[in-house]
Amino acid sequence: MIRKNWKLYQAAWAMFALLMPVLLQAQDDATRKLDLLKAYPELVVVNGRVHTMDNSNTQVQAFAVKNNRIIARGTNDEMRFLAGPNTEVVDAKGRIVLPGLIDGHTHPHLWAVEHWLGSEGEATSKRYNDPQLKITYALGTEQAEVLRNLEKGVRDRAAQMGPGKWIWASVFGGKTLPESRKIVHALFRQQDGSSGTITREYLDTLSPNNPLLVFSSEAIGPEAHNTKAKDEFLKILGWEAAGLTARTATVFDILMKGRETEKVDFLKRELLECVSAQGVTTFGNHYYGSPSIMKTYNLLYQSGEMPVRWGWYLGTLWGNQPEVNQPGGGLAFFYRNVGDFRGIGNDYIWNAGVSNEGWESGLTCTTSKPINPNAPSGIRRDCNAQPTDYNAAAGFEQVKSAIQSGLRLSFLHTYSDGTYDSLLKLLDEEVKSGRMTVAQVRELRIGTEHNPIIRPDHIKRLADYGVMPAFNGYQVQGNIKGGEFLKVYGEQVMTWMAPMKSYQDAGGHPVFNTDAHLNKVAYYAKDMDYPEQWDGNIWGFIEFFVSRKMPHDGLTYNVRESMDRTDLMKAATIWGAEQLFNEKNIGSLEVGKLADFIVIDKDYFTIPSDQIKTIKTLLTSLGGKTVYKSPQY
Repeated sequence: MIRKNWKLYQAAWAMFALLMPVLLQAQDDATRKLDLLKAYPELVVVNGRVHTMDNSNTQVQAFAVKNNRIIARGTNDEMRFLAGPNTEVVDAKGRIVLPGLIDGHTHPHLWAVEHWLGSEGEATSKRYNDPQLKITYALGTEQAEVLRNLEKGVRDRAAQMGPGKWIWASVFGGKTLPESRKIVHALFRQQDGSSGTITREYLDTLSPNNPLLVFSSEAIGPEAHNTKAKDEFLKILGWEAAGLTARTATVFDILMKGRETEKVDFLKRELLECVSAQGVTTFGNHYYGSPSIMKTYNLLYQSGEMPVRWGWYLGTLWGNQPEVNQPGGGLAFFYRNVGDFRGIGNDYIWNAGVSNEGWESGLTCTTSKPINPNAPSGIRRDCNAQPTDYNAAAGFEQVKSAIQSGLRLSFLHTYSDGTYDSLLKLLDEEVKSGRMTVAQVRELRIGTEHNPIIRPDHIKRLADYGVMPAFNGYQVQGNIKGGEFLKVYGEQVMTWMAPMKSYQDAGGHPVFNTDAHLNKVAYYAKDMDYPEQWDGNIWGFIEFFVSRKMPHDGLTYNVRESMDRTDLMKAATIWGAEQLFNEKNIGSLEVGKLADFIVIDKDYFTIPSDQIKTIKTLLTSLGGKTVYKSPQY
């Protein structure tokens, strides 16, 4: 019996020996086929605490990426099993992994101007061999000193460069933006039409032979330019640029006109150093009246160098552009003829709708009463005492025409309760007339921006219409916008301040954004008035909505509106994707979606709320390709 079993055993081994080469060859063939078919994932991320931000906020250890998209997620062993001989393995080292952050409202092509021409102006002018690509700053602690330095700076630049070259100057008073507003804003033309020292005529005397631009303080401060600059604008652009459009048009359409390689390099540096490095993989914005900006982004995309995704809005025309303020004309005429192109594009640039950022001119008012009737600032018009004349409000007509044309409208500035009254009036009339249903309005996902104040009775009505308000935090404090409103109208409006949690409780999806330049620059080149602790730090902006506390003065703004951390991360990821009409591709780490993810150095979900601002983004990946990696990774 033993001898018989031994013979069977020997026969089995002999058969196995005969089949082994065949089996090995089959395995080699299968491996070779998979390799030739490029069937293996290109990237596997392992050892992570991956918060996917899907509907259940599923948490996994690892996931695999192929062709820029997630193809599987699970345990370390499961994902390592999928790896092939050329698969890149990223070890998250036990850290938190999140979807890439979505900043639904920021302006990298605008922030780049004062960053690279201002703080880095000397290096930029040398990099591109053009002395015009440098802002000269006139600083001082009082108006007279600022003016003396402006005169000297302009004349020195004219002497250095010779006639015909553009001169860009910026004036700044004191050491902070609030100080500077008090010192330098009065030097420019005022809203009542009165004029300060810095007029066109004054600038003509300083620079008769050079186009001259003079800007003040932050991005939204007043500006002026001389006759020669006006003539050049008309000759090159066909209209006289001013304000924000002058910042972009002067750089992209005039100073760097025809220099496409340099424009691509200029914009790419801003995107890499101030967007990707923060963990932002997608942003939303329009292009401020300079269509060549779109061409620059497109060139980045065509060359495979686009380090971020852009959901762009068509618009916005501004008051200094042709026919914009004519009721029934300008934007209204354009919207009626443009067609619906939202969502059409590629994985890097797509349309999210049309915008009318400054639509509320003539609509801004409030039902609140100032605590001091003689207060010098704030929203001065009483909605009840001075009702809005909608027939005379060009912005109202334009927004109505866009909605009646079936277009998705977003990026609407909303700084007063009168503005929300106007939007709700418009939507109510569309539904009441039968032209639209509530469901059709909800499908538009109308987006409003900044939202430093929302009257409590507006919250549920706006949420029922599916409006998606975007909050950026810094506008609830300081001396402008929400901060100004609170100072004038007092504690009675504290419950109005950026009610993000209440909006979510009402069934809406609030969105997070920064509207800020996320890089440290010199104080005189800072774009907006936000706490120093937030300079170059997106996690400082995020912290506010968890703690509702401003880090520079310790003031708490309506603590009942503190967001749960998971819900706030949804506002910075998947809800931001919804607002940009692209949740099918971005916003969560799900199978089939683009593999946009970040690795951070601390646990956002458990760290003390006042320490969230200390979080650092260590790695940013766009579609599985690393676009930023910290030296500390």
